[in-house]
Amino acid sequence: MMVPAKRRLRAVAVMRKMITCAICAFAMVAVLSVHVHVQVFPSRVPVLPDPYKLPTTTTQKGRTEQQQSWSREVVPPHSKAPIGPHQIRQLEGINAVPALKLWKPPPNRDYSPCVEPSSNYTGKHTPFFCAPGESSGYLLVHTNGGLNQMRAGICDMVAVARIINATLVVPELDKNSFWQDTSNFSDVFDEDYFISSLASDVKIVRKLPKDMLGVTKAVKHFRSWSGMDYYQEEITSLWEDYKVIRAAKSDSRLANNNLPPDIQKLRCRACYEALRFSPQIEAMGKLLVDRMRAYGPYIALHLRYEKDMLAFSGCTHGLSASEAEELKKIRDDTSYWKIKDIDSEEQRSKGYCPLTPTEVAMFLTALGYPSNTPIYIAAGEIYGGDAHMGELLSRYPLLMSKEKLASVEELEPFRKHASQMAALDYIVSVASAVFIPTYSGNMARAVEGHRRYLGHRKTVSPDRKLLVRLFDKVERGKLKEGKNLATRVIELHKKRQGSPRKRKGPISGTKGMDRFRSEEAFYQTSLYSQARISPKVEDEQQPEGGTAEAGCGSGGDTESSSSHREKQAAMGVSFLTTVAPSLVHLTSLSSTSNAASSRSLPGTTTAAIRCSKIETDGVGGGEGIFHIQRRHVLTCFGATIALELVGSSGSLVEMATAADLIQRKQRSEFQSTVKSTLFTAIKAKPEIIPSLLTLALNDAMTYDKATKTGGPNGSVRFSSEINRPENKGLSAALDVLEEAKKEIDSTSKGGPISYADLVQFAGFVV
Repeated sequence: MMVPAKRRLRAVAVMRKMITCAICAFAMVAVLSVHVHVQVFPSRVPVLPDPYKLPTTTTQKGRTEQQQSWSREVVPPHSKAPIGPHQIRQLEGINAVPALKLWKPPPNRDYSPCVEPSSNYTGKHTPFFCAPGESSGYLLVHTNGGLNQMRAGICDMVAVARIINATLVVPELDKNSFWQDTSNFSDVFDEDYFISSLASDVKIVRKLPKDMLGVTKAVKHFRSWSGMDYYQEEITSLWEDYKVIRAAKSDSRLANNNLPPDIQKLRCRACYEALRFSPQIEAMGKLLVDRMRAYGPYIALHLRYEKDMLAFSGCTHGLSASEAEELKKIRDDTSYWKIKDIDSEEQRSKGYCPLTPTEVAMFLTALGYPSNTPIYIAAGEIYGGDAHMGELLSRYPLLMSKEKLASVEELEPFRKHASQMAALDYIVSVASAVFIPTYSGNMARAVEGHRRYLGHRKTVSPDRKLLVRLFDKVERGKLKEGKNLATRVIELHKKRQGSPRKRKGPISGTKGMDRFRSEEAFYQTSLYSQARISPKVEDEQQPEGGTAEAGCGSGGDTESSSSHREKQAAMGVSFLTTVAPSLVHLTSLSSTSNAASSRSLPGTTTAAIRCSKIETDGVGGGEGIFHIQRRHVLTCFGATIALELVGSSGSLVEMATAADLIQRKQRSEFQSTVKSTLFTAIKAKPEIIPSLLTLALNDAMTYDKATKTGGPNGSVRFSSEINRPENKGLSAALDVLEEAKKEIDSTSKGGPISYADLVQFAGFVV
């Protein structure tokens, strides 16, 4: 009886081994059959590396294409995919994890644009909607203010025209504001697209018909922040006596809240889809974005430190007495600015003043952005010029602007038109990896709202009231720049980075118009509805004020939203609706997450990684002969994965070594070119050799231990440094280096050489 039992146990053991081997074979097949589908993002914008780290053959080819593209005719705007992981530039002084954290957008919590009209939008039982074409009369609109104030007003007037059942005449832009811009609507916006894209919402005509030119018009100043009752009753009643109503102003004439959902959605459609910029502005804006992205992910800094802003706000902190007097005179001479006497320090302590360039430099340093961060200055002429920009330039030399990125010839069509120049700044700001406004004005609110609509891109809103307290402590010596200040600044701005949130209501205790004035503007934070909420946690996850009925954003892919996108695609797309920020969009391995990510940014294609999957059905329990212990399966999977890694590691090491050798060779060639150029320049003027040595020494000794700033960074060239007594007589040496730099940059394939490296190289050559 014992023999059969032994044979039976032996048979069971053999069968277990066979099953284990079979599982190992299946595991091996599974590992070797993993399919990785990574879509290559078509970008012709290369990343310009450090001058000492020259490009490999692959990046050199991409750079050549980019240089050629700059000389080609500007093409119409088209979809721009995000820059891939290999194209994110490593910034100085930080490792990969903090670098990604600096640029990573806030979580969008699965919110996406939702602007499609509801089924009741044109229904017979809707009390205030009529189909376009059956209007009661014509609405003329005279916009007022700068570009973004006019932009918001135009979108509001589209909604008003729908409410009062009017045919909208293409609005007239303000030509009498502070900027004295003579641009017409078609110069700034795409008029044809504006009319056609809103054809299902409002009838729009270019001009008032001839038979209406001589009729009596009802000229009205629409009441600020008015709701449905005002327009349906008081304004609609004007049709009984008039065929043309003229709105004398357009800014803030429609309430931010408590409007029907379809009206709010119409405002979003008008602002973010219908009101695109003119083809020539969009083309130039795209060119600026491409050139900015060539430096890597960049910050768009809305540095509101222009003469008009400082004069209007009365903010004179850090200015001289003569400058403060000049600004006061401008304020006194501008009749439509009501407040004349302003206490500058009181304004600043309440957070009503824009940050100064010096304060911006401290703010960026505290946030952790390194000195080689590319920064686009979205602003007009900075008041005081270099005299006030010295500190920001010394910390962040890579400051760019329209004037630096484009030639005089390229900017000539826009140069004399403030609204068109502002539109270029708007495009570059919306497309940036990070947007930082120094003041909460119309431009800042408009860009922040547009970036939210496009997927909650990172927008850092400085807490000016608390920041100036910290900066004043630094100025008085009670607090030093460094870890302590950085920790406090970062903590203050954890929840001020553009993530989904409720639009702020009126300040408690305010009454009348002040109550509406204290509300957050609609176009800064549109209402949203929560995507894919479980019924059990709906109340908990829904953001305050983000009701499904009044939402301009949601999740899912409904039939109406799909048809709406098809309609938009057939009409053509704007650069701003398709351009994605120059960052990696991190996607989940699950197909569900990939789908959600692709919906969150319209027009954006994300890289999807799909792996083959083995599903094993459970086979019996207990101690049956087919029971397979878990450790056997884990052993097989571990062994096969290890073999796969070992087998594939050799080629990777070999490729890395080859690339390293290429870069060493190219680095050596670049250094030789720099030395040769400098040697030739110095040989022609040997009398400057002592000055060059002093220049290199003084630049290297500018390090300030207290603030941890300065050092060999080329800041000696700035007027604030070169005019110091110890640098007297060094201007001639600096002029020689300037000429040498132009020659080096003209032949460099790795981008412009930094002044820091140039000065030290000159000292080495001497």
